[in-house]
Amino acid sequence: MSFYSIVEYDQASPDVQEIYDDVKNTLGVTELPNWIKCMGENANLLRGNWEKVKHTEIQGLLPNVIKELIIFCISVKRGSKYCSSAHAHSALQLDSSLTYEDLDAIAHDDNYEILPKQYHVAIKKGIKCALEPTELSNEDIEELRDQGFTNVEIQEIFALADLSVMFNTITMAADLEVDDEFSETFESVWKEAG
Repeated sequence: MSFYSIVEYDQASPDVQEIYDDVKNTLGVTELPNWIKCMGENANLLRGNWEKVKHTEIQGLLPNVIKELIIFCISVKRGSKYCSSAHAHSALQLDSSLTYEDLDAIAHDDNYEILPKQYHVAIKKGIKCALEPTELSNEDIEELRDQGFTNVEIQEIFALADLSVMFNTITMAADLEVDDEFSETFESVWKEAG
């Protein structure tokens, strides 16, 4: 059982409400996701983690769909149902050519043929950074450069791996329920994982 409490907007301190407002404005949502509300008891933690999300996932040079696919695949590999569902949902919203079946193939079968080679390499190196960071080599960096990634973009890929691990840990430790918005994606992505 989780010791995290979901703090709704009207229960939050003024400092937390200010962060909640920034989340809503930045994401363009009216309902706060559970991953934000589970940190609502601790304004400092929430502010630090939200700023990290803004500067790693929301801003930056990488195309948003690559970011979402990197986080999605890392989350599946690490077993975070909450994060994988949320980022599968986002990837499907960003690229209407992707299907649930495509995401399942990308995550479970390592089938990247439906994606550009550049995406494939970014996802693989992001996963490696998250799961085996000490195994990253100069060859990995060169492979990313060969696909046209700059040093700044490579740093973003590795920062996304870090962000994924952090939020996988928080959402799994909190045993967060998947938001209603992501529940259809949750069922589709995890149907075979049981």
